[in-house]
Amino acid sequence: MPEMRDTLLLRMRQSGWFDVLVFFLAVGIVLVGLSVAGMIQYSVQMSNMAEGLTDFEIRQNLGMLATRRSSFLSIGLITLAATALGVFFLAVASYYRDKVSFQTKKNLGKLRVVLQYLAAIGITAIMLFPIYWMVISSLKTSTELLLPVPTLWPRDFQWQNFPNVLNRAPFVRYLFNTLVSTFFVMLGELVFGILAAYGFAKGKFKGQNVLFLLVLGALMVPIQVTFVPIYVMISRLGWINSFPGLIVPNLVSAYFIFMLRQAFKAVDESYLDAGRVDGLGRIGLIWNVLIPMTKPTLITISIITFINGWNNYFWPKMVATRDEYRTIAVGVTRLRQTFAGMEVANYNEIMAGAVMAIIPIILLFLVLQKYIMTGMSKAAMK
Repeated sequence: MPEMRDTLLLRMRQSGWFDVLVFFLAVGIVLVGLSVAGMIQYSVQMSNMAEGLTDFEIRQNLGMLATRRSSFLSIGLITLAATALGVFFLAVASYYRDKVSFQTKKNLGKLRVVLQYLAAIGITAIMLFPIYWMVISSLKTSTELLLPVPTLWPRDFQWQNFPNVLNRAPFVRYLFNTLVSTFFVMLGELVFGILAAYGFAKGKFKGQNVLFLLVLGALMVPIQVTFVPIYVMISRLGWINSFPGLIVPNLVSAYFIFMLRQAFKAVDESYLDAGRVDGLGRIGLIWNVLIPMTKPTLITISIITFINGWNNYFWPKMVATRDEYRTIAVGVTRLRQTFAGMEVANYNEIMAGAVMAIIPIILLFLVLQKYIMTGMSKAAMK
């Protein structure tokens, strides 16, 4: 009996679903634990609550765990129940795996494929729904968009929302500013990133590992921490409302250097030795050996850099206060113009502006997606 139990457990662990069930088990336990903590917090806070407060005031004074204790408990119990059900079916399937006929196994395999496709379609639908909602919202009237019960399809297509966006704000100028700043940021990150990655991957100098650790540390520091000194420096240089102010602080990317260093280290030293025999210098080795051999990774991180630059919001909002230098991410927020101090509820036009802003990124991804997939897979293997 113990031997059979151990064999069954081994079969279950060999299944790809076992790790998924363990993950959901951990999630359910965490949620139940948060619910218990919320109940304790609720009892403590209610005992110290002043008398005569309304229900709204009580809810405002309660902590986050106390107010959401029921939700945590419900979701946690549902997750644990689903996990238990999954473990039961996995155990049954593992027990009868060697006792069913070939045709039954074939049918189960087809069923598994169908379930995988259904799960993939469901996850894809969830991820794409915000984009779908943005597109259909850009084609609605403002009144329809603000209905208490939202409509999943426009009653009357409002194609004039897109020309209205171009008339309401200098959207073409925003697109031009974004394209210029993003292009030069990507170019700078390419040049400096390649040179730095070559030094860290193939160079030998004192403090090499320490300097690379500093580069890795820069990955963990958000711009909200460093933007004050950078902003002061840019202001003193007179680069507020200028392209240098948008571009120069973003010319070096720690992420770019890290990814390229990993790719360059994977190139065997014998290729570089062969290049040196042919008379290539450092720049020649980079241009003729390293870049061609790491082209998928290089293209991938260049595309990621372009997308990040295109979607950058925080820094352009700080240094570009005039329409002449605003980028597309900041420009979309400018579509909410004010009249007599009141904001206009033109969410449909804001959505139209957002649709226009993401079109270049979607086209870029559709054209270069094979390079992104190849580069990501190679970077993961390295």
